[in-house]
Amino acid sequence: MSEAPDQKNPGQSLLSSIEAISAEADPAQKAALDLMAGQVHELIAALDRTQSDVQEAKNDKAKFVSVVTHELRIPLTSIKGYTDLLRQGIVGPVNEQQTNFLNVIRGNVERMTALISDLSDMSHIQSGRLKIQPKTVRIHDQIGDITKHWEPIFAEKQQVLHVEVSSELDSMAIDPDRFNQVLGYLLNNGQRYSPEGETVDLRVSPSGENVRVEVQDRGIGISDDDQRHVFESFFRSEDAQVRDHPGWGLSLHVAMLLVNLMGGEMGFASKLNAGSTFWFTIPVFSR
Repeated sequence: MSEAPDQKNPGQSLLSSIEAISAEADPAQKAALDLMAGQVHELIAALDRTQSDVQEAKNDKAKFVSVVTHELRIPLTSIKGYTDLLRQGIVGPVNEQQTNFLNVIRGNVERMTALISDLSDMSHIQSGRLKIQPKTVRIHDQIGDITKHWEPIFAEKQQVLHVEVSSELDSMAIDPDRFNQVLGYLLNNGQRYSPEGETVDLRVSPSGENVRVEVQDRGIGISDDDQRHVFESFFRSEDAQVRDHPGWGLSLHVAMLLVNLMGGEMGFASKLNAGSTFWFTIPVFSR
């Protein structure tokens, strides 16, 4: 009885089938089959070389990103440190205009630092070097810590962060740092693209064997044309309302990669000028 084809290595499966037929063939058929087997051998070797070249390119890319991000972090840390010393007046008094300039410098340093962090995470995920480190946490405490950080940021635009955490949720095993990172991306997105005085809703609830997190804003929304590109790296809409806000178009892409790495899914629903709801689910290992 012949074996089922090897779905993972169709080239080897094809070669095995040819060799099996050749073993029972007459001399004329065997010559043709041997020629065919030789060609399959060449094809397999070419595929192996291609796969090796692709993996080498991926490794080179990961090394390049790692070196670049490391080299960029060093001067940025120095710039940030000296900027803070100047703002604090440690090296002499600064006037209002100088303070404004220093604030601009620090803001741009923070943006560059965020970009470097996102690039590094993206590279580590794609190369398989970023590992999830779950630990058991109380979900109410976890969300409470996050909202304490974000509420003052929302208050700067007279916005309200409204939080609902299901009473059915208690303890769960997650990577708290990566959970915070993903939720931070979504909260930043909602805060940034919502007008002053609006409310952004954060909802956390059980969903089967998963926990579901939703961030709903009442902001500018996303056009139908842009929706298919939302999770692409470096995508930014041409909409003037979006371009008014600085950004690199990486946060949602990295968020999706992290959610997938945690075994979950991510999606959204949006309508232009009617807001957006971004959500993600991740498995609950204990509740």
